[in-house]
Amino acid sequence: MSGAVITGDVAISVGKRAVYAIDLRTGEEAWRLVRNGGPLSVPAVGVAGGRQILVFVDEAPISGIGLVGVELGNRRELWRAPLGARSSSGVSIDGTQVFVGDDRGRVHAVDLRKGTPLWTAKTSGEILTPPAVSDGRVYVVSHDTDARQSELAAFDESTGRKSWPAYSAPVAGAAGCGAAAADGGVVAGFTDRYVRKLSADGGVLRWEELALSFFSPANMPALGGGDVYIADVSGGLYRLDGETGSRVWDYQFNHLVVRSSPVVSGSAVLLGLDDGRMVAVDARSGELVWQGRPGDGLIGAVALSQEVVVAVKGGRQPGLVAFVHDPGGTLTHIPSPTVIDAGALLGNFAVALAIVLVALLVSFRFLAPRWGLSHVKAGAREGGPTGGKGVAK
Repeated sequence: MSGAVITGDVAISVGKRAVYAIDLRTGEEAWRLVRNGGPLSVPAVGVAGGRQILVFVDEAPISGIGLVGVELGNRRELWRAPLGARSSSGVSIDGTQVFVGDDRGRVHAVDLRKGTPLWTAKTSGEILTPPAVSDGRVYVVSHDTDARQSELAAFDESTGRKSWPAYSAPVAGAAGCGAAAADGGVVAGFTDRYVRKLSADGGVLRWEELALSFFSPANMPALGGGDVYIADVSGGLYRLDGETGSRVWDYQFNHLVVRSSPVVSGSAVLLGLDDGRMVAVDARSGELVWQGRPGDGLIGAVALSQEVVVAVKGGRQPGLVAFVHDPGGTLTHIPSPTVIDAGALLGNFAVALAIVLVALLVSFRFLAPRWGLSHVKAGAREGGPTGGKGVAK
Protein backbone atom coordinates (compact mmCIF):
# COMPACT_ATOMS: atom_id res chain seq x y z
CA MET A 1 0.00 0.00 0.00
CA SER A 2 1.01 3.60 -0.49
CA GLY A 3 1.67 6.12 2.24
CA ALA A 4 -1.57 7.39 3.78
CA VAL A 5 -3.29 10.76 3.81
CA ILE A 6 -5.42 11.38 6.90
CA THR A 7 -8.70 13.26 6.73
CA GLY A 8 -11.40 13.25 9.40
CA ASP A 9 -11.48 9.87 11.11
CA VAL A 10 -9.94 7.79 8.28
CA ALA A 11 -6.53 7.12 6.76
CA ILE A 12 -6.70 6.75 2.97
CA SER A 13 -4.12 4.62 1.15
CA VAL A 14 -3.76 3.42 -2.44
CA GLY A 15 -3.50 -0.32 -3.07
CA LYS A 16 -2.98 -2.24 -6.28
CA ARG A 17 -6.68 -2.72 -7.07
CA ALA A 18 -8.44 -0.42 -4.64
CA VAL A 19 -8.20 2.77 -2.62
CA TYR A 20 -8.82 1.99 1.05
CA ALA A 21 -10.17 4.15 3.86
CA ILE A 22 -9.17 2.75 7.27
CA ASP A 23 -10.93 3.80 10.48
CA LEU A 24 -8.34 5.47 12.72
CA ARG A 25 -9.91 4.14 15.92
CA THR A 26 -10.41 0.48 15.00
CA GLY A 27 -8.11 -0.18 12.04
CA GLU A 28 -11.05 -1.65 10.16
CA GLU A 29 -11.93 -0.85 6.57
CA ALA A 30 -14.45 2.02 6.40
CA TRP A 31 -14.87 1.95 2.62
CA ARG A 32 -13.01 1.28 -0.61
CA LEU A 33 -12.94 2.52 -4.20
CA VAL A 34 -12.17 0.25 -7.14
CA ARG A 35 -8.85 1.02 -8.82
CA ASN A 36 -7.68 -0.33 -12.18
CA GLY A 37 -3.99 -0.47 -11.32
CA GLY A 38 -0.77 1.38 -11.94
CA PRO A 39 2.13 2.31 -9.63
CA LEU A 40 1.39 3.03 -5.99
CA SER A 41 1.79 6.63 -4.83
CA VAL A 42 0.56 8.78 -1.96
CA PRO A 43 -2.86 10.41 -2.60
CA ALA A 44 -3.90 13.90 -1.47
CA VAL A 45 -7.07 15.62 -0.30
CA GLY A 46 -8.07 19.21 -1.09
CA VAL A 47 -11.14 21.45 -0.87
CA ALA A 48 -12.72 23.21 -3.85
CA GLY A 49 -16.23 24.61 -4.25
CA GLY A 50 -17.15 23.52 -0.74
CA ARG A 51 -16.35 19.88 -1.56
CA GLN A 52 -13.59 17.68 -0.19
CA ILE A 53 -11.85 16.02 -3.14
CA LEU A 54 -9.54 13.00 -3.04
CA VAL A 55 -6.94 12.82 -5.83
CA PHE A 56 -4.93 9.70 -6.70
CA VAL A 57 -3.18 8.06 -9.66
CA ASP A 58 -4.97 5.32 -11.61
CA GLU A 59 -4.35 3.42 -14.83
CA ALA A 60 -7.52 3.14 -16.90
CA PRO A 61 -7.73 0.56 -19.72
CA ILE A 62 -8.41 3.16 -22.43
CA SER A 63 -7.05 6.52 -21.22
CA GLY A 64 -3.98 5.05 -19.51
CA ILE A 65 -2.25 6.59 -16.48
CA GLY A 66 -3.98 9.64 -15.08
CA LEU A 67 -5.19 11.52 -12.05
CA VAL A 68 -8.63 10.81 -10.62
CA GLY A 69 -10.68 13.25 -8.55
CA VAL A 70 -13.32 11.80 -6.22
CA GLU A 71 -15.75 13.74 -4.03
CA LEU A 72 -15.32 12.30 -0.55
CA GLY A 73 -18.85 13.21 0.60
CA ASN A 74 -20.52 10.70 -1.72
CA ARG A 75 -17.38 8.99 -3.12
CA ARG A 76 -18.43 9.85 -6.67
CA GLU A 77 -15.82 10.25 -9.40
CA LEU A 78 -15.68 13.88 -10.60
CA TRP A 79 -13.00 13.80 -13.28
CA ARG A 80 -10.00 12.07 -14.85
CA ALA A 81 -6.91 13.86 -16.17
CA PRO A 82 -4.56 11.79 -18.41
CA LEU A 83 -0.83 12.11 -17.72
CA GLY A 84 0.61 10.17 -20.65
CA ALA A 85 3.30 8.48 -18.54
CA ARG A 86 3.70 6.42 -15.39
CA SER A 87 3.64 8.42 -12.18
CA SER A 88 4.89 7.27 -8.77
CA SER A 89 5.78 10.65 -7.26
CA GLY A 90 2.68 11.16 -5.13
CA VAL A 91 0.23 14.03 -5.33
CA SER A 92 0.49 17.56 -3.86
CA ILE A 93 -2.38 20.06 -3.57
CA ASP A 94 -2.12 23.78 -2.96
CA GLY A 95 -5.42 25.66 -2.94
CA THR A 96 -7.31 24.57 -6.07
CA GLN A 97 -4.23 23.30 -7.93
CA VAL A 98 -3.03 19.70 -8.08
CA PHE A 99 0.65 18.89 -8.81
CA VAL A 100 2.23 15.58 -9.74
CA GLY A 101 5.43 14.37 -11.42
CA ASP A 102 5.90 11.46 -13.82
CA ASP A 103 8.66 9.02 -14.77
CA ARG A 104 9.54 11.04 -17.89
CA GLY A 105 10.48 14.07 -15.85
CA ARG A 106 7.36 16.14 -16.45
CA VAL A 107 5.52 18.16 -13.82
CA HIS A 108 1.75 18.43 -14.30
CA ALA A 109 -0.55 21.08 -12.84
CA VAL A 110 -4.29 20.29 -12.87
CA ASP A 111 -7.36 22.18 -11.68
CA LEU A 112 -8.78 20.51 -8.56
CA ARG A 113 -12.38 21.41 -9.37
CA LYS A 114 -12.64 20.03 -12.91
CA GLY A 115 -9.41 18.14 -13.61
CA THR A 116 -8.53 20.58 -16.39
CA PRO A 117 -4.81 20.64 -17.30
CA LEU A 118 -3.22 23.97 -16.37
CA TRP A 119 0.38 23.50 -17.46
CA THR A 120 3.15 20.95 -17.97
CA ALA A 121 6.87 21.54 -17.41
CA LYS A 122 9.93 19.38 -18.15
CA THR A 123 12.89 18.29 -16.03
CA SER A 124 15.84 16.02 -16.79
CA GLY A 125 14.80 12.72 -15.18
CA GLU A 126 12.15 10.72 -13.34
CA ILE A 127 10.35 12.35 -10.39
CA LEU A 128 9.89 10.02 -7.41
CA THR A 129 8.66 12.33 -4.62
CA PRO A 130 5.69 14.73 -4.35
CA PRO A 131 6.33 18.29 -5.56
CA ALA A 132 6.97 20.79 -2.75
CA VAL A 133 4.88 23.97 -3.02
CA SER A 134 5.71 27.20 -1.20
CA ASP A 135 5.85 30.95 -1.83
CA GLY A 136 4.16 30.65 -5.25
CA ARG A 137 6.71 28.11 -6.55
CA VAL A 138 6.65 24.38 -7.23
CA TYR A 139 9.87 22.47 -6.51
CA VAL A 140 10.71 19.00 -7.82
CA VAL A 141 13.78 16.78 -7.67
CA SER A 142 14.34 14.62 -10.74
CA HIS A 143 16.79 11.72 -11.08
CA ASP A 144 18.81 10.82 -14.16
CA THR A 145 19.92 7.25 -13.45
CA ASP A 146 22.26 7.07 -16.45
CA ALA A 147 24.16 10.20 -15.45
CA ARG A 148 23.88 9.33 -11.72
CA GLN A 149 22.72 12.87 -11.08
CA SER A 150 19.75 14.59 -9.44
CA GLU A 151 18.39 18.02 -10.27
CA LEU A 152 16.36 20.49 -8.22
CA ALA A 153 14.04 22.62 -10.37
CA ALA A 154 11.67 25.46 -9.45
CA PHE A 155 8.59 26.50 -11.43
CA ASP A 156 6.14 29.36 -11.14
CA GLU A 157 2.99 27.93 -9.56
CA SER A 158 0.64 29.83 -11.88
CA THR A 159 2.39 29.54 -15.25
CA GLY A 160 4.82 26.61 -15.02
CA ARG A 161 7.74 28.75 -16.20
CA LYS A 162 11.13 27.99 -14.64
CA SER A 163 11.86 30.37 -11.79
CA TRP A 164 15.63 29.86 -12.09
CA PRO A 165 18.07 27.40 -13.71
CA ALA A 166 17.90 23.92 -12.23
CA TYR A 167 20.54 23.08 -9.62
CA SER A 168 22.62 19.89 -9.69
CA ALA A 169 25.42 18.63 -7.47
CA PRO A 170 28.96 19.40 -8.74
CA VAL A 171 29.75 15.67 -8.94
CA ALA A 172 27.68 12.58 -9.69
CA GLY A 173 26.82 10.04 -7.02
CA ALA A 174 24.47 7.32 -5.89
CA ALA A 175 21.14 9.08 -5.26
CA GLY A 176 19.51 12.21 -3.90
CA CYS A 177 16.22 12.72 -2.09
CA GLY A 178 13.15 14.92 -2.58
CA ALA A 179 12.69 18.54 -1.53
CA ALA A 180 11.01 20.46 1.28
CA ALA A 181 10.25 24.18 1.03
CA ALA A 182 9.13 26.98 3.36
CA ASP A 183 9.97 30.52 4.46
CA GLY A 184 11.78 31.58 1.30
CA GLY A 185 14.01 28.52 0.93
CA VAL A 186 14.10 24.96 -0.39
CA VAL A 187 16.15 22.04 0.98
CA ALA A 188 17.15 18.74 -0.64
CA GLY A 189 19.77 16.00 -0.35
CA PHE A 190 21.95 15.56 -3.44
CA THR A 191 23.90 12.74 -5.08
CA ASP A 192 27.23 13.85 -3.56
CA ARG A 193 25.82 13.31 -0.01
CA TYR A 194 25.46 17.03 0.64
CA VAL A 195 22.29 18.59 2.03
CA ARG A 196 21.80 22.01 0.44
CA LYS A 197 19.50 24.95 1.01
CA LEU A 198 18.75 27.26 -1.89
CA SER A 199 16.90 30.56 -1.80
CA ALA A 200 13.42 30.64 -3.32
CA ASP A 201 14.32 33.87 -5.07
CA GLY A 202 17.02 33.06 -7.61
CA GLY A 203 18.07 29.61 -6.40
CA VAL A 204 21.16 30.99 -4.63
CA LEU A 205 23.05 28.44 -2.52
CA ARG A 206 22.66 29.39 1.16
CA TRP A 207 24.54 26.52 2.79
CA GLU A 208 25.57 22.89 2.43
CA GLU A 209 26.31 20.13 4.94
CA LEU A 210 27.79 16.68 4.31
CA ALA A 211 25.96 13.51 5.43
CA LEU A 212 27.70 10.22 6.18
CA SER A 213 25.84 8.29 3.47
CA PHE A 214 23.78 8.93 0.36
CA PHE A 215 20.00 9.43 0.31
CA SER A 216 17.06 7.35 -0.83
CA PRO A 217 15.28 8.90 -3.85
CA ALA A 218 11.95 7.95 -2.25
CA ASN A 219 12.52 10.07 0.88
CA MET A 220 12.29 13.77 1.72
CA PRO A 221 13.54 16.20 4.38
CA ALA A 222 11.23 17.66 7.04
CA LEU A 223 11.15 21.24 8.29
CA GLY A 224 10.30 22.12 11.88
CA GLY A 225 10.99 25.10 14.10
CA GLY A 226 13.11 26.66 11.38
CA ASP A 227 15.49 23.68 11.24
CA VAL A 228 15.93 20.77 8.82
CA TYR A 229 15.56 17.06 9.62
CA ILE A 230 16.81 14.55 7.09
CA ALA A 231 17.73 10.84 7.04
CA ASP A 232 20.30 9.11 4.87
CA VAL A 233 19.82 5.60 3.53
CA SER A 234 22.19 4.03 6.11
CA GLY A 235 20.04 5.12 9.04
CA GLY A 236 21.62 8.45 9.96
CA LEU A 237 19.06 11.02 11.16
CA TYR A 238 20.28 14.64 11.22
CA ARG A 239 19.08 17.93 12.61
CA LEU A 240 20.61 20.87 10.74
CA ASP A 241 20.36 24.52 11.68
CA GLY A 242 18.00 26.14 9.19
CA GLU A 243 20.02 29.36 8.96
CA THR A 244 23.58 28.04 8.76
CA GLY A 245 23.26 24.35 7.91
CA SER A 246 25.52 23.37 10.82
CA ARG A 247 24.79 20.01 12.38
CA VAL A 248 22.92 20.33 15.69
CA TRP A 249 22.97 16.57 16.26
CA ASP A 250 22.82 13.26 14.45
CA TYR A 251 21.63 9.81 15.49
CA GLN A 252 23.09 6.78 13.71
CA PHE A 253 20.69 3.79 13.75
CA ASN A 254 22.79 1.59 11.44
CA HIS A 255 19.66 0.24 9.75
CA LEU A 256 18.47 1.11 6.27
CA VAL A 257 15.96 3.92 5.70
CA VAL A 258 14.65 3.38 2.16
CA ARG A 259 10.99 4.46 2.14
CA SER A 260 10.49 6.61 5.24
CA SER A 261 11.02 10.34 5.74
CA PRO A 262 11.39 12.13 9.09
CA VAL A 263 8.17 13.60 10.51
CA VAL A 264 8.18 16.20 13.30
CA SER A 265 5.51 15.51 15.92
CA GLY A 266 5.60 17.92 18.84
CA SER A 267 8.96 17.55 20.56
CA ALA A 268 9.86 14.32 18.74
CA VAL A 269 11.08 13.35 15.28
CA LEU A 270 9.58 10.08 14.00
CA LEU A 271 11.25 7.78 11.48
CA GLY A 272 10.60 4.28 10.14
CA LEU A 273 13.46 1.79 9.75
CA ASP A 274 13.79 -1.16 7.42
CA ASP A 275 14.07 -3.57 10.38
CA GLY A 276 10.41 -2.86 11.21
CA ARG A 277 10.93 -0.33 13.99
CA MET A 278 9.28 3.03 14.37
CA VAL A 279 11.66 5.27 16.35
CA ALA A 280 11.25 8.64 18.05
CA VAL A 281 14.17 10.99 18.70
CA ASP A 282 13.93 14.03 20.95
CA ALA A 283 14.19 17.04 18.65
CA ARG A 284 16.11 19.05 21.22
CA SER A 285 18.62 16.58 22.66
CA GLY A 286 18.97 14.16 19.75
CA GLU A 287 18.46 11.18 22.07
CA LEU A 288 16.32 8.15 21.30
CA VAL A 289 13.22 8.38 23.51
CA TRP A 290 11.09 5.56 22.09
CA GLN A 291 11.32 2.63 19.71
CA GLY A 292 8.98 -0.11 18.58
CA ARG A 293 9.82 -3.77 18.17
CA PRO A 294 11.59 -5.02 15.03
CA GLY A 295 9.34 -6.75 12.51
CA ASP A 296 9.53 -8.79 9.33
CA GLY A 297 9.15 -5.77 7.05
CA LEU A 298 10.05 -2.11 6.82
CA ILE A 299 8.18 0.85 8.29
CA GLY A 300 7.59 3.31 5.46
CA ALA A 301 5.90 6.69 5.05
CA VAL A 302 4.45 8.19 8.24
CA ALA A 303 1.26 10.26 8.60
CA LEU A 304 -0.03 12.10 11.67
CA SER A 305 -3.46 12.68 13.18
CA GLN A 306 -4.44 14.17 16.54
CA GLU A 307 -4.77 10.70 18.09
CA VAL A 308 -2.59 8.22 16.21
CA VAL A 309 0.49 7.88 14.04
CA VAL A 310 -0.13 5.83 10.89
CA ALA A 311 2.65 4.23 8.85
CA VAL A 312 3.05 1.86 5.93
CA LYS A 313 4.19 -1.63 6.93
CA GLY A 314 6.01 -4.07 4.66
CA GLY A 315 6.82 -7.74 5.09
CA ARG A 316 4.65 -10.85 4.81
CA GLN A 317 1.52 -8.97 5.90
CA PRO A 318 1.86 -5.52 4.33
CA GLY A 319 -0.59 -2.74 5.04
CA LEU A 320 -0.99 0.12 7.50
CA VAL A 321 -0.05 0.12 11.17
CA ALA A 322 -1.10 2.67 13.81
CA PHE A 323 0.67 3.77 16.99
CA VAL A 324 -1.09 5.48 19.89
CA HIS A 325 0.23 7.32 22.95
CA ASP A 326 0.61 5.10 26.04
CA PRO A 327 -0.06 7.20 29.16
CA GLY A 328 1.57 4.51 31.31
CA GLY A 329 4.70 4.29 29.21
CA THR A 330 8.17 5.51 30.16
CA LEU A 331 10.46 7.33 27.76
CA THR A 332 14.09 6.34 27.35
CA HIS A 333 17.10 8.64 26.93
CA ILE A 334 19.57 6.76 24.76
CA PRO A 335 22.33 8.73 22.97
CA SER A 336 23.53 7.80 19.50
CA PRO A 337 26.12 4.99 19.53
CA THR A 338 28.49 7.47 17.88
CA VAL A 339 28.37 9.89 20.84
CA ILE A 340 31.45 9.63 23.06
CA ASP A 341 30.73 9.10 26.78
CA ALA A 342 33.94 10.38 28.42
CA GLY A 343 33.25 8.73 31.78
CA ALA A 344 32.46 5.35 30.29
CA LEU A 345 35.39 5.64 27.90
CA LEU A 346 37.88 6.32 30.71
CA GLY A 347 36.35 3.58 32.83
CA ASN A 348 36.63 1.04 30.03
CA PHE A 349 40.21 2.15 29.37
CA ALA A 350 41.11 1.68 33.03
CA VAL A 351 39.57 -1.81 33.11
CA ALA A 352 41.35 -2.77 29.88
CA LEU A 353 44.67 -1.45 31.22
CA ALA A 354 44.28 -3.46 34.44
CA ILE A 355 43.55 -6.62 32.46
CA VAL A 356 46.63 -6.08 30.28
CA LEU A 357 48.89 -5.47 33.31
CA VAL A 358 47.64 -8.62 35.07
CA ALA A 359 48.16 -10.66 31.89
CA LEU A 360 51.71 -9.32 31.53
CA LEU A 361 52.54 -10.09 35.17
CA VAL A 362 51.25 -13.65 34.92
CA SER A 363 53.07 -14.21 31.63
CA PHE A 364 56.31 -12.81 33.06
CA ARG A 365 56.22 -15.16 36.05
CA PHE A 366 55.39 -18.12 33.83
CA LEU A 367 58.17 -17.42 31.35
CA ALA A 368 60.89 -16.28 33.78
CA PRO A 369 62.27 -19.82 34.49
CA ARG A 370 62.44 -20.56 30.77
CA TRP A 371 64.53 -17.48 30.15
CA GLY A 372 67.15 -18.60 32.80
CA LEU A 373 66.40 -15.70 35.10
CA SER A 374 66.37 -18.01 38.18
CA HIS A 375 70.04 -18.95 37.53
CA VAL A 376 70.99 -15.30 37.29
CA LYS A 377 69.27 -14.58 40.61
CA ALA A 378 70.97 -17.59 42.25
CA GLY A 379 74.38 -16.50 41.02
CA ALA A 380 73.80 -13.02 42.33
CA ARG A 381 72.96 -14.36 45.81
CA GLU A 382 76.33 -16.28 45.87
CA GLY A 383 78.31 -13.24 44.82
CA GLY A 384 78.54 -14.05 41.14
CA PRO A 385 81.66 -13.26 39.08
CA THR A 386 82.27 -10.00 40.92
CA GLY A 387 82.07 -11.62 44.35
CA GLY A 388 85.03 -13.95 43.82
CA LYS A 389 83.15 -17.22 44.22
CA GLY A 390 80.31 -19.15 42.71
CA VAL A 391 81.76 -18.74 39.19
CA ALA A 392 79.96 -20.97 36.72
CA LYS A 393 82.06 -23.55 34.86
